[in-house]
Amino acid sequence: MNNIKIISHKSPDTDAVCASIVFQNFLEQMWKKSTPIKLWNLNKETKFVLDFCWIQEPETILELEEWTKIALVDHNESSQSINNISKYQIEYLIDHHKIWDFWTSDPVFIRTEKLWSTNSILYKMFKENWFEISQKIATLMLSAIISDTLNFRSATTTKEDVQIWKELNEIAKIENLWDFVKNMFDAKSDLNWFSIHQIIKSDYKEFDFNWTKAWIWTLETTNPNFALDKKDEILEWLEKIKSEDNLDFILLSVVDILEEKNTSFVLNWFETEVIEKVFWSKSENNLADLWKRLSRKKQIVPELDKFFA
Repeated sequence: MNNIKIISHKSPDTDAVCASIVFQNFLEQMWKKSTPIKLWNLNKETKFVLDFCWIQEPETILELEEWTKIALVDHNESSQSINNISKYQIEYLIDHHKIWDFWTSDPVFIRTEKLWSTNSILYKMFKENWFEISQKIATLMLSAIISDTLNFRSATTTKEDVQIWKELNEIAKIENLWDFVKNMFDAKSDLNWFSIHQIIKSDYKEFDFNWTKAWIWTLETTNPNFALDKKDEILEWLEKIKSEDNLDFILLSVVDILEEKNTSFVLNWFETEVIEKVFWSKSENNLADLWKRLSRKKQIVPELDKFFA
């Protein structure tokens, strides 16, 4: 029996990693063998969730045998996926982002919806097929929704996400749910023992805006000063990454979860010009106030996409 490799995106977040494990359970109930894998180290929030559920983290695998069957969860852009993706046979795509450069030579199962978590989509797939949702799987899906919506602070949260969260909580039965949420965000914000390079690489995505190659980060935290106090070191690393990876544009946003505030690092004259024209914000000392733009997906990327079009 072929083993489908379920792949979450580079710099995997909680929604992506949980989705890979949840989708494995879904395929298992379809009598299909699969294995979740990751392309980079987990962040501390995701580790907290997996440890809470007593689930082993997926193995890091960067290359597979040619024509391996794969499933993509929480992403579809080739720049965010496994290298040389054209070598593999894509069987499934489950995602909640815009479709960009995705194509296949054979028919493929695709499920995308305008929900704020890939796990919200997976929950609907379980229900539609009358598949069992165990307490552990419910907890993974619940955690992913909490993480991706910043506990429903994000502007992109839908009413359906909230309803799904309520239904999952009836299965997960987490005692002291709000303490659980706080512990998740505290884990996300604990950047001690991380190098600046590791912090910067923790949640970036690569985009191609009409031949403008860009990397965009969001660092979601309850302690923004941890990063802001290291401004000079972070700017130095951003300059290094931009040069080494031949980037045209680079943006790192520090999102204060509690205050719902975005403070972004502005590297040089080009980033300064773009930030001013797109977000109507002047930078001062290489920092720009992007107000309540908490969502990279809906409040940052679409505006940049229009600007560079």
